[in-house]
Amino acid sequence: MARGYFLKELPPPFTSKKFAGSISDIALEWTAHQTALSATQRRSYPPTSQCARFDMARKGHSRRILSVPNPVSQYYLVDFIAENQDKFEDISGISKISLTPAHIRMDGSRAVSMEKLSVLGEKRIQAYANARAILQTDILSFYHTIYTHSISWALHGKKVAKRNRNKADPAVYGNKIDALMQACQDGQTKGIPVGPDTSRIISEIILCAIEQQIDSRIFSRMIAGYRYVDDFFLCFSSHVDAEAFLSALRDAVQSFDLQLNASKTRILNSTDFNEESWPGDIAQLNISSNAKDQRRDLIRFFTEVIRLSKAWPDESIFSFAVRKTSRRLVRSENWDIYEPFLLRLARENSNCLDSVVKILCTYAAIGYSFGGRIKAFAESMIEEHAPYNHHFEVVWVLWLCRSLSIRLGERATQLVSKVENSLCGCLVLMLRSRGLLTGRGAVSDWTGSVTKEDLFGEHWMLIYESGIRKSWNLPGAVDAVNDDPNFRILRDKKISFFDSSATNVALKLPSIDKLLEERLDTRRSATLPGAVYVESITRREERHYEKLGEDYGVEVASWALPSDLFNIEDSHDIDGPE
Repeated sequence: MARGYFLKELPPPFTSKKFAGSISDIALEWTAHQTALSATQRRSYPPTSQCARFDMARKGHSRRILSVPNPVSQYYLVDFIAENQDKFEDISGISKISLTPAHIRMDGSRAVSMEKLSVLGEKRIQAYANARAILQTDILSFYHTIYTHSISWALHGKKVAKRNRNKADPAVYGNKIDALMQACQDGQTKGIPVGPDTSRIISEIILCAIEQQIDSRIFSRMIAGYRYVDDFFLCFSSHVDAEAFLSALRDAVQSFDLQLNASKTRILNSTDFNEESWPGDIAQLNISSNAKDQRRDLIRFFTEVIRLSKAWPDESIFSFAVRKTSRRLVRSENWDIYEPFLLRLARENSNCLDSVVKILCTYAAIGYSFGGRIKAFAESMIEEHAPYNHHFEVVWVLWLCRSLSIRLGERATQLVSKVENSLCGCLVLMLRSRGLLTGRGAVSDWTGSVTKEDLFGEHWMLIYESGIRKSWNLPGAVDAVNDDPNFRILRDKKISFFDSSATNVALKLPSIDKLLEERLDTRRSATLPGAVYVESITRREERHYEKLGEDYGVEVASWALPSDLFNIEDSHDIDGPE
Protein backbone atom coordinates (compact mmCIF):
# COMPACT_ATOMS: atom_id res chain seq x y z
CA MET A 1 0.00 0.00 0.00
CA ALA A 2 2.94 2.37 0.58
CA ARG A 3 4.99 1.64 -2.55
CA GLY A 4 2.63 -0.16 -4.92
CA TYR A 5 -0.63 1.79 -4.78
CA PHE A 6 -0.14 5.28 -6.17
CA LEU A 7 1.32 6.02 -9.58
CA LYS A 8 5.05 6.67 -9.67
CA GLU A 9 4.40 9.37 -12.28
CA LEU A 10 2.75 11.72 -9.77
CA PRO A 11 4.38 14.77 -8.10
CA PRO A 12 5.52 14.54 -4.44
CA PRO A 13 2.26 15.67 -2.71
CA PHE A 14 0.43 12.49 -3.69
CA THR A 15 1.27 9.79 -1.15
CA SER A 16 -0.21 6.63 0.36
CA LYS A 17 2.39 6.27 3.12
CA LYS A 18 0.18 7.53 5.95
CA PHE A 19 -2.57 5.21 4.79
CA ALA A 20 -0.18 2.26 4.70
CA GLY A 21 1.26 3.13 8.12
CA SER A 22 -2.15 2.92 9.80
CA ILE A 23 -3.68 0.21 7.64
CA SER A 24 -3.92 -2.42 10.41
CA ASP A 25 -6.01 -0.16 12.66
CA ILE A 26 -8.09 1.07 9.73
CA ALA A 27 -8.78 -2.48 8.56
CA LEU A 28 -10.02 -3.47 12.02
CA GLU A 29 -12.56 -0.64 12.01
CA TRP A 30 -13.61 -1.34 8.42
CA THR A 31 -14.14 -4.98 9.39
CA ALA A 32 -16.26 -3.93 12.37
CA HIS A 33 -18.33 -1.73 10.07
CA GLN A 34 -18.75 -4.59 7.60
CA THR A 35 -19.85 -6.97 10.37
CA ALA A 36 -22.60 -4.56 11.41
CA LEU A 37 -24.10 -4.57 7.92
CA SER A 38 -27.00 -6.79 6.88
CA ALA A 39 -26.23 -10.10 5.20
CA THR A 40 -27.17 -8.67 1.80
CA GLN A 41 -24.95 -5.62 2.31
CA ARG A 42 -22.02 -7.76 3.46
CA ARG A 43 -22.16 -9.78 0.25
CA SER A 44 -21.60 -6.61 -1.80
CA TYR A 45 -18.83 -5.20 0.41
CA PRO A 46 -16.48 -3.49 -0.33
CA PRO A 47 -18.63 -1.05 -2.29
CA THR A 48 -18.18 -0.80 -6.03
CA SER A 49 -16.06 2.26 -6.83
CA GLN A 50 -14.45 4.15 -9.67
CA CYS A 51 -10.76 4.92 -10.15
CA ALA A 52 -9.35 8.41 -10.37
CA ARG A 53 -8.15 8.72 -13.98
CA PHE A 54 -4.76 10.07 -15.02
CA ASP A 55 -4.00 10.79 -18.67
CA MET A 56 -0.28 10.10 -19.06
CA ALA A 57 2.17 11.28 -21.72
CA ARG A 58 4.30 8.45 -23.10
CA LYS A 59 7.16 8.14 -25.54
CA GLY A 60 6.76 9.87 -28.85
CA HIS A 61 3.37 11.52 -28.74
CA SER A 62 1.33 8.54 -27.53
CA ARG A 63 -0.75 8.59 -24.34
CA ARG A 64 -2.17 6.13 -21.84
CA ILE A 65 -4.86 6.29 -19.16
CA LEU A 66 -3.55 5.33 -15.72
CA SER A 67 -5.68 4.83 -12.61
CA VAL A 68 -5.67 5.43 -8.87
CA PRO A 69 -8.27 3.07 -7.34
CA ASN A 70 -10.46 3.98 -4.39
CA PRO A 71 -8.60 3.21 -1.12
CA VAL A 72 -11.39 1.03 0.30
CA SER A 73 -11.62 -1.18 -2.79
CA GLN A 74 -7.86 -1.25 -3.26
CA TYR A 75 -7.18 -2.32 0.32
CA TYR A 76 -9.40 -5.39 0.09
CA LEU A 77 -7.84 -6.40 -3.23
CA VAL A 78 -4.32 -5.97 -1.82
CA ASP A 79 -5.20 -7.84 1.36
CA PHE A 80 -6.54 -10.85 -0.53
CA ILE A 81 -3.55 -10.92 -2.88
CA ALA A 82 -1.23 -10.76 0.14
CA GLU A 83 -3.01 -13.80 1.63
CA ASN A 84 -2.16 -15.73 -1.53
CA GLN A 85 1.24 -14.18 -2.22
CA ASP A 86 3.17 -17.46 -2.02
CA LYS A 87 0.89 -19.07 -4.61
CA PHE A 88 1.30 -16.13 -6.95
CA GLU A 89 5.07 -16.11 -6.66
CA ASP A 90 5.19 -19.85 -7.33
CA ILE A 91 3.12 -19.39 -10.49
CA SER A 92 5.18 -16.37 -11.55
CA GLY A 93 8.36 -18.41 -11.19
CA ILE A 94 7.16 -21.02 -13.71
CA SER A 95 7.91 -18.85 -16.74
CA LYS A 96 11.04 -19.78 -18.67
CA ILE A 97 11.34 -16.41 -20.40
CA SER A 98 9.90 -13.68 -18.15
CA LEU A 99 12.18 -10.85 -17.06
CA THR A 100 9.34 -9.36 -15.01
CA PRO A 101 8.22 -11.92 -12.41
CA ALA A 102 5.74 -10.52 -9.89
CA HIS A 103 7.94 -10.79 -6.81
CA ILE A 104 7.08 -8.49 -3.90
CA ARG A 105 10.12 -6.85 -2.32
CA MET A 106 10.61 -4.85 0.85
CA ASP A 107 13.28 -2.62 -0.69
CA GLY A 108 13.36 -0.57 -3.85
CA SER A 109 11.10 2.19 -5.10
CA ARG A 110 8.18 -0.14 -5.88
CA ALA A 111 6.65 -3.11 -4.09
CA VAL A 112 6.85 -5.26 -7.24
CA SER A 113 10.29 -4.83 -8.75
CA MET A 114 11.06 -5.04 -12.45
CA GLU A 115 14.20 -5.43 -14.50
CA LYS A 116 15.44 -2.07 -15.76
CA LEU A 117 14.80 -1.39 -19.42
CA SER A 118 18.48 -0.57 -19.82
CA VAL A 119 19.40 -4.27 -19.65
CA LEU A 120 17.23 -5.28 -22.61
CA GLY A 121 19.78 -4.28 -25.23
CA GLU A 122 22.36 -6.62 -23.76
CA LYS A 123 19.74 -9.38 -23.41
CA ARG A 124 18.90 -9.09 -27.10
CA ILE A 125 22.53 -9.13 -28.21
CA GLN A 126 23.13 -12.27 -26.19
CA ALA A 127 19.91 -13.91 -27.41
CA TYR A 128 20.22 -13.60 -31.19
CA ALA A 129 23.95 -14.42 -31.48
CA ASN A 130 23.23 -17.99 -32.65
CA ALA A 131 19.76 -17.44 -34.08
CA ARG A 132 18.58 -17.24 -37.67
CA ALA A 133 15.09 -15.90 -37.01
CA ILE A 134 13.70 -13.41 -34.48
CA LEU A 135 10.06 -13.13 -33.42
CA GLN A 136 8.93 -9.81 -31.92
CA THR A 137 5.40 -9.14 -30.74
CA ASP A 138 3.26 -7.82 -27.90
CA ILE A 139 -0.36 -7.99 -26.79
CA LEU A 140 -2.67 -5.31 -28.11
CA SER A 141 -3.72 -2.83 -25.36
CA PHE A 142 -2.84 -5.50 -22.83
CA TYR A 143 -3.94 -4.03 -19.49
CA HIS A 144 -6.98 -2.33 -21.01
CA THR A 145 -8.30 -5.54 -22.60
CA ILE A 146 -7.72 -8.11 -19.85
CA TYR A 147 -11.01 -9.86 -19.09
CA THR A 148 -11.29 -10.00 -15.29
CA HIS A 149 -12.88 -13.47 -15.43
CA SER A 150 -9.64 -14.66 -17.07
CA ILE A 151 -7.86 -14.17 -13.73
CA SER A 152 -9.64 -17.26 -12.48
CA TRP A 153 -8.96 -19.04 -15.79
CA ALA A 154 -5.24 -18.43 -15.30
CA LEU A 155 -5.22 -19.65 -11.70
CA HIS A 156 -7.52 -22.69 -11.96
CA GLY A 157 -7.99 -23.49 -15.63
CA LYS A 158 -10.81 -22.30 -17.86
CA LYS A 159 -13.04 -25.35 -17.41
CA VAL A 160 -12.82 -25.33 -13.62
CA ALA A 161 -13.38 -21.57 -13.40
CA LYS A 162 -16.42 -21.63 -15.68
CA ARG A 163 -17.92 -24.56 -13.77
CA ASN A 164 -17.46 -22.90 -10.36
CA ARG A 165 -18.09 -19.16 -10.23
CA ASN A 166 -18.56 -18.97 -6.45
CA LYS A 167 -16.37 -16.12 -5.18
CA ALA A 168 -16.62 -17.46 -1.61
CA ASP A 169 -15.13 -20.87 -2.48
CA PRO A 170 -11.46 -20.88 -1.35
CA ALA A 171 -10.71 -23.69 -3.81
CA VAL A 172 -11.40 -21.27 -6.66
CA TYR A 173 -10.01 -18.12 -5.05
CA GLY A 174 -9.49 -16.50 -8.44
CA ASN A 175 -13.20 -15.71 -8.47
CA LYS A 176 -12.74 -13.56 -5.36
CA ILE A 177 -9.89 -11.66 -7.02
CA ASP A 178 -12.09 -11.20 -10.10
CA ALA A 179 -14.87 -9.72 -7.94
CA LEU A 180 -12.49 -7.47 -6.00
CA MET A 181 -10.93 -6.20 -9.21
CA GLN A 182 -14.37 -5.40 -10.60
CA ALA A 183 -15.18 -3.53 -7.37
CA CYS A 184 -12.17 -1.29 -8.04
CA GLN A 185 -13.45 -0.25 -11.46
CA ASP A 186 -17.19 0.31 -11.29
CA GLY A 187 -18.04 -3.35 -11.88
CA GLN A 188 -16.32 -3.46 -15.27
CA THR A 189 -15.01 -6.84 -16.45
CA LYS A 190 -12.95 -5.48 -19.34
CA GLY A 191 -9.53 -4.13 -18.45
CA ILE A 192 -7.69 -3.69 -15.16
CA PRO A 193 -6.32 -0.44 -13.68
CA VAL A 194 -2.96 0.59 -15.10
CA GLY A 195 -0.53 1.79 -12.46
CA PRO A 196 -1.02 -0.12 -9.18
CA ASP A 197 1.31 -3.05 -8.53
CA THR A 198 -1.71 -5.30 -7.97
CA SER A 199 -2.27 -5.12 -11.73
CA ARG A 200 1.38 -6.05 -12.32
CA ILE A 201 0.88 -9.19 -10.24
CA ILE A 202 -2.37 -10.15 -11.95
CA SER A 203 -1.05 -9.46 -15.44
CA GLU A 204 2.02 -11.62 -14.82
CA ILE A 205 -0.17 -14.51 -13.65
CA ILE A 206 -2.18 -14.31 -16.88
CA LEU A 207 0.97 -14.11 -19.03
CA CYS A 208 2.47 -17.15 -17.29
CA ALA A 209 -0.77 -19.03 -17.94
CA ILE A 210 -0.60 -18.04 -21.61
CA GLU A 211 2.90 -19.49 -21.82
CA GLN A 212 1.64 -22.74 -20.26
CA GLN A 213 -0.89 -23.05 -23.08
CA ILE A 214 1.93 -23.50 -25.59
CA ASP A 215 2.93 -27.10 -26.26
CA SER A 216 6.32 -27.95 -24.74
CA ARG A 217 7.51 -29.28 -28.11
CA ILE A 218 6.82 -25.90 -29.68
CA PHE A 219 8.47 -24.10 -26.76
CA SER A 220 11.58 -26.24 -27.10
CA ARG A 221 12.16 -24.84 -30.60
CA MET A 222 13.02 -21.45 -29.09
CA ILE A 223 16.78 -21.17 -28.52
CA ALA A 224 16.81 -17.88 -26.56
CA GLY A 225 14.79 -14.76 -25.80
CA TYR A 226 12.68 -13.07 -23.17
CA ARG A 227 9.31 -11.61 -22.28
CA TYR A 228 9.24 -8.15 -20.65
CA VAL A 229 5.67 -7.87 -19.29
CA ASP A 230 3.76 -8.51 -22.57
CA ASP A 231 6.63 -7.71 -24.98
CA PHE A 232 8.15 -10.84 -26.55
CA PHE A 233 11.63 -11.05 -28.12
CA LEU A 234 12.26 -14.69 -29.08
CA CYS A 235 14.97 -16.32 -31.16
CA PHE A 236 14.87 -19.47 -33.29
CA SER A 237 17.05 -21.59 -35.56
CA SER A 238 14.68 -21.14 -38.51
CA HIS A 239 11.72 -19.16 -39.78
CA VAL A 240 9.65 -22.34 -39.66
CA ASP A 241 10.21 -22.67 -35.93
CA ALA A 242 9.40 -18.98 -35.40
CA GLU A 243 6.18 -19.30 -37.43
CA ALA A 244 5.14 -22.37 -35.43
CA PHE A 245 5.71 -20.54 -32.15
CA LEU A 246 3.84 -17.45 -33.36
CA SER A 247 0.84 -19.58 -34.33
CA ALA A 248 0.83 -21.29 -30.93
CA LEU A 249 1.27 -18.00 -29.08
CA ARG A 250 -1.57 -16.39 -31.03
CA ASP A 251 -3.90 -19.28 -30.09
CA ALA A 252 -2.82 -19.12 -26.44
CA VAL A 253 -3.42 -15.38 -26.27
CA GLN A 254 -6.82 -15.70 -27.92
CA SER A 255 -7.83 -18.38 -25.39
CA PHE A 256 -7.72 -15.57 -22.80
CA ASP A 257 -9.81 -13.25 -25.00
CA LEU A 258 -6.74 -11.20 -25.93
CA GLN A 259 -4.98 -10.66 -29.23
CA LEU A 260 -1.50 -9.96 -30.49
CA ASN A 261 -0.67 -6.51 -31.79
CA ALA A 262 -0.49 -6.99 -35.56
CA SER A 263 1.41 -3.74 -36.11
CA LYS A 264 4.22 -4.86 -33.78
CA THR A 265 4.38 -8.54 -34.79
CA ARG A 266 7.18 -9.55 -37.13
CA ILE A 267 9.57 -12.37 -37.92
CA LEU A 268 12.88 -11.32 -39.44
CA ASN A 269 16.31 -12.66 -40.22
CA SER A 270 18.69 -12.20 -37.31
CA THR A 271 21.21 -10.73 -39.75
CA ASP A 272 18.72 -7.95 -40.51
CA PHE A 273 18.23 -7.01 -36.87
CA ASN A 274 20.21 -4.22 -35.28
CA GLU A 275 19.89 -2.05 -32.22
CA GLU A 276 18.77 1.53 -32.66
CA SER A 277 21.68 3.92 -33.04
CA TRP A 278 20.36 7.12 -31.47
CA PRO A 279 21.15 6.25 -27.80
CA GLY A 280 24.78 5.69 -28.78
CA ASP A 281 24.83 8.94 -30.75
CA ILE A 282 23.63 10.86 -27.71
CA ALA A 283 25.93 9.01 -25.32
CA GLN A 284 28.97 10.10 -27.32
CA LEU A 285 28.14 13.77 -26.81
CA ASN A 286 30.30 15.11 -23.99
CA ILE A 287 29.33 18.04 -21.75
CA SER A 288 32.41 19.74 -20.35
CA SER A 289 32.75 21.17 -16.85
CA ASN A 290 34.75 24.14 -18.16
CA ALA A 291 32.39 27.11 -18.49
CA LYS A 292 33.41 28.16 -22.01
CA ASP A 293 33.60 24.65 -23.40
CA GLN A 294 30.39 23.70 -21.65
CA ARG A 295 28.46 26.44 -23.41
CA ARG A 296 29.59 25.15 -26.78
CA ASP A 297 28.88 21.56 -25.76
CA LEU A 298 25.36 22.34 -24.59
CA ILE A 299 24.49 23.96 -27.91
CA ARG A 300 25.96 21.02 -29.81
CA PHE A 301 24.28 18.48 -27.52
CA PHE A 302 20.76 19.87 -27.78
CA THR A 303 21.06 20.63 -31.49
CA GLU A 304 21.96 17.00 -32.14
CA VAL A 305 19.20 15.75 -29.83
CA ILE A 306 16.60 17.81 -31.68
CA ARG A 307 17.92 16.51 -35.01
CA LEU A 308 17.70 12.90 -33.83
CA SER A 309 14.16 13.44 -32.54
CA LYS A 310 13.05 14.35 -36.07
CA ALA A 311 14.49 11.08 -37.38
CA TRP A 312 13.01 8.99 -34.51
CA PRO A 313 9.70 10.74 -33.64
CA ASP A 314 8.23 7.75 -31.78
CA GLU A 315 11.09 7.31 -29.31
CA SER A 316 11.79 8.93 -25.94
CA ILE A 317 14.82 10.80 -27.19
CA PHE A 318 14.09 14.01 -25.29
CA SER A 319 13.51 12.14 -22.04
CA PHE A 320 16.74 10.20 -22.51
CA ALA A 321 18.69 13.37 -23.27
CA VAL A 322 17.27 15.43 -20.40
CA ARG A 323 18.19 12.71 -17.93
CA LYS A 324 21.72 12.64 -19.25
CA THR A 325 22.18 16.36 -18.63
CA SER A 326 20.93 15.94 -15.05
CA ARG A 327 24.22 14.28 -14.13
CA ARG A 328 26.32 17.31 -15.01
CA LEU A 329 26.37 20.60 -13.10
CA VAL A 330 25.62 23.34 -15.60
CA ARG A 331 27.57 26.49 -14.76
CA SER A 332 25.58 29.57 -13.83
CA GLU A 333 26.93 31.55 -16.79
CA ASN A 334 25.50 28.89 -19.10
CA TRP A 335 22.04 28.79 -17.54
CA ASP A 336 20.73 31.19 -20.18
CA ILE A 337 21.43 28.44 -22.75
CA TYR A 338 20.45 25.38 -20.72
CA GLU A 339 17.12 26.66 -19.42
CA PRO A 340 15.52 27.50 -22.80
CA PHE A 341 16.64 24.17 -24.26
CA LEU A 342 15.02 22.32 -21.35
CA LEU A 343 11.79 24.25 -21.77
CA ARG A 344 11.76 23.65 -25.52
CA LEU A 345 12.17 19.89 -25.09
CA ALA A 346 9.40 19.75 -22.48
CA ARG A 347 7.13 21.78 -24.72
CA GLU A 348 7.75 19.64 -27.81
CA ASN A 349 7.55 16.24 -26.09
CA SER A 350 6.01 16.51 -22.67
CA ASN A 351 6.86 13.02 -21.42
CA CYS A 352 10.12 14.56 -20.13
CA LEU A 353 8.27 17.31 -18.22
CA ASP A 354 8.63 15.70 -14.79
CA SER A 355 12.41 15.47 -15.26
CA VAL A 356 12.60 19.10 -16.38
CA VAL A 357 10.63 20.22 -13.32
CA LYS A 358 13.00 18.32 -11.00
CA ILE A 359 16.02 19.88 -12.68
CA LEU A 360 14.59 23.40 -12.41
CA CYS A 361 13.75 22.93 -8.72
CA THR A 362 17.23 21.62 -7.92
CA TYR A 363 18.93 24.58 -9.60
CA ALA A 364 16.59 26.96 -7.80
CA ALA A 365 17.69 25.38 -4.51
CA ILE A 366 21.40 25.97 -5.21
CA GLY A 367 20.78 29.61 -5.97
CA TYR A 368 20.30 30.01 -9.71
CA SER A 369 18.02 32.91 -10.59
CA PHE A 370 15.12 32.55 -13.01
CA GLY A 371 13.50 35.24 -15.10
CA GLY A 372 10.00 35.37 -16.52
CA ARG A 373 10.64 32.62 -19.06
CA ILE A 374 9.48 29.82 -16.76
CA LYS A 375 6.19 31.53 -15.91
CA ALA A 376 5.52 32.05 -19.61
CA PHE A 377 6.36 28.38 -20.18
CA ALA A 378 3.97 27.26 -17.40
CA GLU A 379 1.08 29.31 -18.75
CA SER A 380 1.65 28.22 -22.35
CA MET A 381 1.75 24.55 -21.28
CA ILE A 382 -1.55 24.98 -19.45
CA GLU A 383 -3.12 26.68 -22.47
CA GLU A 384 -1.94 23.82 -24.67
CA HIS A 385 -2.78 20.83 -22.46
CA ALA A 386 -5.56 21.74 -20.01
CA PRO A 387 -8.32 21.94 -22.68
CA TYR A 388 -7.47 18.38 -23.76
CA ASN A 389 -7.39 16.91 -20.23
CA HIS A 390 -3.70 16.05 -20.38
CA HIS A 391 -3.44 15.40 -16.66
CA PHE A 392 0.27 14.58 -16.55
CA GLU A 393 1.24 17.95 -17.99
CA VAL A 394 -1.23 19.86 -15.82
CA VAL A 395 -0.18 18.33 -12.49
CA TRP A 396 3.53 18.77 -13.13
CA VAL A 397 3.13 22.38 -14.28
CA LEU A 398 1.02 23.14 -11.21
CA TRP A 399 3.64 21.51 -9.00
CA LEU A 400 6.31 23.61 -10.73
CA CYS A 401 4.27 26.72 -9.88
CA ARG A 402 3.99 25.64 -6.26
CA SER A 403 7.71 24.85 -6.05
CA LEU A 404 8.87 28.12 -7.61
CA SER A 405 6.02 30.29 -6.19
CA ILE A 406 4.79 31.21 -9.67
CA ARG A 407 1.43 33.00 -9.68
CA LEU A 408 -0.63 32.01 -12.71
CA GLY A 409 -2.53 34.61 -14.67
CA GLU A 410 -6.30 34.76 -15.04
CA ARG A 411 -6.56 32.78 -18.29
CA ALA A 412 -4.35 29.95 -17.02
CA THR A 413 -6.29 29.93 -13.74
CA GLN A 414 -9.59 29.54 -15.54
CA LEU A 415 -8.26 26.75 -17.73
CA VAL A 416 -6.82 24.62 -14.90
CA SER A 417 -9.95 25.13 -12.82
CA LYS A 418 -12.01 23.57 -15.61
CA VAL A 419 -9.99 20.33 -15.81
CA GLU A 420 -12.44 17.74 -14.49
CA ASN A 421 -9.90 15.56 -12.75
CA SER A 422 -9.45 14.68 -9.09
CA LEU A 423 -5.64 14.86 -9.07
CA CYS A 424 -5.48 18.14 -10.95
CA GLY A 425 -8.21 19.52 -8.70
CA CYS A 426 -6.19 18.85 -5.54
CA LEU A 427 -3.29 20.89 -6.89
CA VAL A 428 -5.60 23.68 -8.05
CA LEU A 429 -7.08 23.98 -4.56
CA MET A 430 -3.61 23.96 -2.99
CA LEU A 431 -2.42 26.75 -5.29
CA ARG A 432 -5.61 28.70 -4.59
CA SER A 433 -5.00 28.42 -0.83
CA ARG A 434 -1.44 29.70 -1.33
CA GLY A 435 -2.49 32.69 -3.40
CA LEU A 436 -0.87 31.37 -6.60
CA LEU A 437 -3.98 31.66 -8.78
CA THR A 438 -5.50 34.82 -10.19
CA GLY A 439 -9.10 35.89 -10.64
CA ARG A 440 -12.14 33.68 -10.97
CA GLY A 441 -12.37 30.00 -11.72
CA ALA A 442 -13.17 27.34 -9.14
CA VAL A 443 -13.12 23.54 -9.03
CA SER A 444 -16.65 23.63 -7.61
CA ASP A 445 -17.88 24.98 -10.95
CA TRP A 446 -17.70 21.46 -12.37
CA THR A 447 -18.09 19.32 -9.24
CA GLY A 448 -21.21 21.03 -7.96
CA SER A 449 -22.32 20.02 -4.49
CA VAL A 450 -21.08 16.52 -3.64
CA THR A 451 -22.52 13.74 -1.46
CA LYS A 452 -21.17 10.62 0.27
CA GLU A 453 -21.95 8.55 -2.86
CA ASP A 454 -19.40 10.66 -4.73
CA LEU A 455 -16.65 9.35 -2.43
CA PHE A 456 -16.86 6.13 -4.44
CA GLY A 457 -16.86 7.92 -7.77
CA GLU A 458 -14.03 9.07 -10.00
CA HIS A 459 -13.27 12.17 -7.91
CA TRP A 460 -12.98 10.41 -4.54
CA MET A 461 -9.59 11.92 -3.72
CA LEU A 462 -10.61 15.51 -4.38
CA ILE A 463 -13.79 15.14 -2.31
CA TYR A 464 -12.10 13.38 0.61
CA GLU A 465 -9.17 15.80 0.77
CA SER A 466 -11.58 18.75 0.60
CA GLY A 467 -13.66 17.19 3.37
CA ILE A 468 -10.76 17.08 5.82
CA ARG A 469 -9.40 20.59 5.11
CA LYS A 470 -10.98 23.85 6.20
CA SER A 471 -9.25 25.88 3.49
CA TRP A 472 -10.52 23.77 0.57
CA ASN A 473 -14.07 24.95 0.19
CA LEU A 474 -15.80 22.28 -1.89
CA PRO A 475 -19.58 22.32 -1.29
CA GLY A 476 -20.81 19.18 0.45
CA ALA A 477 -17.37 17.59 0.95
CA VAL A 478 -17.26 17.87 4.75
CA ASP A 479 -20.74 16.35 5.11
CA ALA A 480 -19.87 13.61 2.61
CA VAL A 481 -16.92 12.45 4.72
CA ASN A 482 -19.00 12.72 7.90
CA ASP A 483 -21.78 10.61 6.39
CA ASP A 484 -19.69 7.73 5.04
CA PRO A 485 -18.28 5.38 7.72
CA ASN A 486 -15.39 4.16 5.55
CA PHE A 487 -13.96 7.60 4.90
CA ARG A 488 -14.94 8.89 8.33
CA ILE A 489 -12.60 6.24 9.76
CA LEU A 490 -9.80 7.53 7.51
CA ARG A 491 -10.44 11.09 8.67
CA ASP A 492 -10.44 10.08 12.34
CA LYS A 493 -7.07 8.36 11.82
CA LYS A 494 -5.80 11.63 10.28
CA ILE A 495 -5.11 9.96 6.94
CA SER A 496 -4.42 12.18 3.95
CA PHE A 497 -3.50 11.18 0.41
CA PHE A 498 -2.28 14.67 -0.45
CA ASP A 499 0.54 16.27 1.53
CA SER A 500 0.39 20.05 1.13
CA SER A 501 3.74 20.36 2.89
CA ALA A 502 5.54 17.97 0.51
CA THR A 503 8.94 19.02 -0.80
CA ASN A 504 11.24 18.05 -3.64
CA VAL A 505 14.34 15.87 -3.44
CA ALA A 506 17.42 17.47 -4.97
CA LEU A 507 19.08 15.71 -7.88
CA LYS A 508 22.46 14.05 -7.44
CA LEU A 509 24.52 16.76 -9.12
CA PRO A 510 28.30 16.92 -8.67
CA SER A 511 29.14 18.86 -5.47
CA ILE A 512 25.46 18.98 -4.50
CA ASP A 513 26.24 18.64 -0.76
CA LYS A 514 28.54 21.64 -0.80
CA LEU A 515 26.19 23.75 -2.90
CA LEU A 516 23.16 23.11 -0.69
CA GLU A 517 25.14 23.68 2.51
CA GLU A 518 26.23 27.08 1.17
CA ARG A 519 22.59 27.97 0.64
CA LEU A 520 21.72 26.91 4.18
CA ASP A 521 24.39 29.26 5.51
CA THR A 522 24.21 28.94 9.31
CA ARG A 523 20.79 27.22 9.40
CA ARG A 524 20.56 23.57 10.41
CA SER A 525 17.62 22.93 8.09
CA ALA A 526 15.42 24.83 5.67
CA THR A 527 13.13 24.51 2.69
CA LEU A 528 15.11 26.22 -0.04
CA PRO A 529 13.75 27.80 -3.23
CA GLY A 530 12.42 25.09 -5.50
CA ALA A 531 10.71 23.57 -2.43
CA VAL A 532 13.80 21.47 -1.69
CA TYR A 533 14.16 20.55 1.97
CA VAL A 534 17.74 20.30 3.28
CA GLU A 535 19.27 19.33 6.63
CA SER A 536 22.91 20.07 7.38
CA ILE A 537 22.86 17.84 10.47
CA THR A 538 22.47 14.71 8.35
CA ARG A 539 25.81 13.19 7.39
CA ARG A 540 26.61 13.61 3.72
CA GLU A 541 26.82 9.88 3.04
CA GLU A 542 23.33 9.43 4.53
CA ARG A 543 21.60 12.14 2.52
CA HIS A 544 19.14 11.09 -0.14
CA TYR A 545 19.33 12.50 -3.66
CA GLU A 546 17.45 11.50 -6.77
CA LYS A 547 19.06 10.18 -9.94
CA LEU A 548 16.83 10.59 -12.96
CA GLY A 549 16.27 7.39 -14.85
CA GLU A 550 17.06 5.15 -11.88
CA ASP A 551 13.52 3.88 -11.34
CA TYR A 552 12.38 0.73 -13.12
CA GLY A 553 9.56 2.22 -15.13
CA VAL A 554 11.36 4.91 -17.07
CA GLU A 555 10.64 4.63 -20.77
CA VAL A 556 14.10 5.58 -21.96
CA ALA A 557 14.91 3.64 -25.07
CA SER A 558 14.61 0.24 -26.66
CA TRP A 559 18.37 0.04 -26.24
CA ALA A 560 20.50 1.74 -23.61
CA LEU A 561 24.16 2.05 -22.80
CA PRO A 562 26.22 1.39 -19.68
CA SER A 563 26.53 4.48 -17.49
CA ASP A 564 30.29 4.71 -18.02
CA LEU A 565 29.70 5.62 -21.68
CA PHE A 566 27.87 8.83 -20.79
CA ASN A 567 31.11 10.80 -20.41
CA ILE A 568 29.68 12.53 -17.37
CA GLU A 569 32.05 12.20 -14.47
CA ASP A 570 31.07 13.05 -10.88
CA SER A 571 33.59 15.85 -10.46
CA HIS A 572 33.82 17.42 -7.00
CA ASP A 573 35.90 20.43 -7.91
CA ILE A 574 33.30 22.40 -9.81
CA ASP A 575 32.38 25.83 -8.57
CA GLY A 576 28.79 26.55 -7.72
CA PRO A 577 26.69 29.49 -8.88
CA GLU A 578 28.36 32.89 -8.76
